[in-house]
Amino acid sequence: MMNRPIASLAVIGLAAAAALAANPARADVNHRLDEAWKAALNDQHGVLTEKQHALINAVAYGAAAALLCDGIDIDPDKVAKATTSVLADGPKGLSEEEEFSRFTDIMLTLGTAKGILLSEGALNKASFCANAEAEKATSPADTFWK
Repeated sequence: MMNRPIASLAVIGLAAAAALAANPARADVNHRLDEAWKAALNDQHGVLTEKQHALINAVAYGAAAALLCDGIDIDPDKVAKATTSVLADGPKGLSEEEEFSRFTDIMLTLGTAKGILLSEGALNKASFCANAEAEKATSPADTFWK
């Protein structure tokens, strides 16, 4: 026979699972890796503008969707063009070392965003891929997919 605290935890766990099953949109919220995003973005001020950061996140999202979702492929030419534009549009007058450091920060940001999106997507793959398919169908010019 279960003791009372363990039984209570089991009931709470079943209730939470039932709530998620009843509201799949809520499951996406629970699979957000907010602390990972906060840590990843903690020291990015001055490296990327808001527009550049949005572009890097869009590339990362497209790359994650291409890896997780059947029927979505990344367009390497679009990714190269976007990434090059972000790298080239930096502050003027940086030393070679400062420029290399900036490029490194940007590429690490891209990889980190892709990794977090892969994690979030894998936690709720069906919903993640459905959202990616919908985005691909409604705004293909704004994405990095083929």
